[in-house]
Amino acid sequence: MKKFLFTFAVLFTCVGLSANAASVDYTIDEVGTDFITITFTPDANVAGYAICLFEAGTAEQQFAMFGPWMGFQTMGDMIKAWGITKTETYQHTWTNQSPGKDYEIYVQCWDANGVDADMIIIPVTTANIGGAGEAVMTIEIGEFGGDEEYGYYQWVTYIPNEEVAVHHDIIILKSAYESEEWGMENLLNYLKQDNPYDPYWDQFGIDQAQWNAEPNTWYIAFSIGKNANGEWGPLAAVEFKTPGTTGINEVAGDKQVAGVRYYNIAGQEMTEANGLTIVVTTYTDGTTRTTKVMK
Repeated sequence: MKKFLFTFAVLFTCVGLSANAASVDYTIDEVGTDFITITFTPDANVAGYAICLFEAGTAEQQFAMFGPWMGFQTMGDMIKAWGITKTETYQHTWTNQSPGKDYEIYVQCWDANGVDADMIIIPVTTANIGGAGEAVMTIEIGEFGGDEEYGYYQWVTYIPNEEVAVHHDIIILKSAYESEEWGMENLLNYLKQDNPYDPYWDQFGIDQAQWNAEPNTWYIAFSIGKNANGEWGPLAAVEFKTPGTTGINEVAGDKQVAGVRYYNIAGQEMTEANGLTIVVTTYTDGTTRTTKVMK
């Protein structure tokens, strides 16, 4: 049975901290699985305010990391630099958020003299997806395309059942999986770990992934899902061989590559693919193609 867990009531209102100082009231209007809508109402003492959303517990980490070299003296400086700045009543919706995740909205306001008031931190949890039953994934192998000059790619679709709250997906060379480096135990440990710096790691709903792959090569696609109670389901696996280079859908002949860049799961650029790598190919017509590769 699919169920949705809502942790905040709609139209929950909080009053500012002090009637005598600049402050901002807020109303949590609506919280969904991937969005948060809040209305902010400054009092008469507010000259301006800034709002900024963070995953719960990460704002202080961001300040410690970026504050020294960006010249932020206080957390308020960072919120004013990174956030949305307003002077009047304002409703904002944050979209593309993750289901069942804790967030914090920081509100920094200041008075006509530029004096910052106490920081307001609004905790919000997005609605969860999935259910309490067994989280089952299905894998479908799709089109193989590309060419020798621009690189080849394999489409793989990972489909969760209604019980899946989040899932993790990869493909790996069959020869690599059968080596001592991987194997079942290491693979499961890898798939079940958190990768907070990889924006593609946590998948919600159907994941249509484009992976770098070589022609005429054996791979295994893996996926594992977790239900709303945090319980992992069975590992799904599909072994497949990419076709040869004849008869595949190739990149148009007038499409020229301007450059290829490689990034690790922390978003750091690398000189070549290593481990789970995000490959960004830029073409001379201004288009880009983003693929994932496991080396």
